[in-house]
Order: sequence, then C-alpha cells, then structure tokens
Amino acid sequence: MSSAHGLSSGSASNLVPGMLSVLACPPALCPHLEFAVSGALSATVSLTWSQQPARPGSLYAGLEWRGSPATAGRLATRLRRLGHVTFEVVEGPSPGCDAERYSYTPELGLHRAGIAANGDVVIGEAALRALLERGEGRDTLSRGLHRLLGTDWDDALEPLRRGSHGAPVTWLRRTG
Repeated sequence: MSSAHGLSSGSASNLVPGMLSVLACPPALCPHLEFAVSGALSATVSLTWSQQPARPGSLYAGLEWRGSPATAGRLATRLRRLGHVTFEVVEGPSPGCDAERYSYTPELGLHRAGIAANGDVVIGEAALRALLERGEGRDTLSRGLHRLLGTDWDDALEPLRRGSHGAPVTWLRRTG
C-alpha cells in the first residue's frame, strides 16, 4: 500500500489541493523522484508504481496532495531536474491565485498554464498583447497561441495519460 506521512506545510485552512501524475519514469529514477517529491511536500512519500503501456520500460504513478500555495511550482522545479521523467502537476486555486498546471517532457521542457474552473487553459492579457504586438502574420499568431495553450505538450502527453487511466493513486493526508 502506498503511503505518505507528516505533511507540515501550513494550516489546514490555507492548504490547496493538487495532483501529481508521473506519466513516464525509468525504474532507476523512481527512488530519486520519491525523494524529490518528499522534499517538496515536506512529507515522506512512497508511490505505487505501474507499468506505462504507452512507453514500455517506463513506470507511472499518481499522487493527490494538499499543500501550501505554490507547491506545484516547487514540485515541477524539482522533478524537471531529474531529466528523463515525464509528468504533470496540477494545483487548485487559492485566494488571489488561479489554478495552474505544469507539464514536462524531456524533449519539450516545462510548460506552465493557468487553469479555469472547467479545466480550460487561461491565457493572460499580457501574454496575448505581447503576441499581438509581434504582428508578424497569421502563422506566427497561430504558433504563438498554440505555444501559450501548450498544444505540443498535450499532444506528447495524451498517449501517456491514456495509458495511466486506472493507475493507483497515492493520497497524501495531513497526519499532524
């Protein structure tokens, strides 16, 4: 059975929910990934790993957590340092902050997107204005919008997401 103990990041009233989906991880990196997650969450984390059918030789795992705002960013920063891991981290909204999703593949790097309540990617006014000010034509605008939406990441991750349906999820509970 998967376990996670000792979350100590803030009071229960200011904790936000989050989900980590490790979509593809080489078996040799699994202990390093768990160590990185434990450090970001200030809790001991032990994930339940399953074979990733969309990428033979890789494993996947999921973790639902509650933590202080910006935990998703800390997780994404630590996990991308591992290199050959493909993952997504989603954090729910908190007072004054929108929900956000971080997507990472070794080939594409890290993509961060704000997320609306219905799951749509939210593109801020400043990003849209910057794209429009470039004014280099319709193709440039289209490529820029796809980049802001994270289309390349979604295309790369979707086969791995489908392969992880039904995966065991570790629930991180506040224990102290």
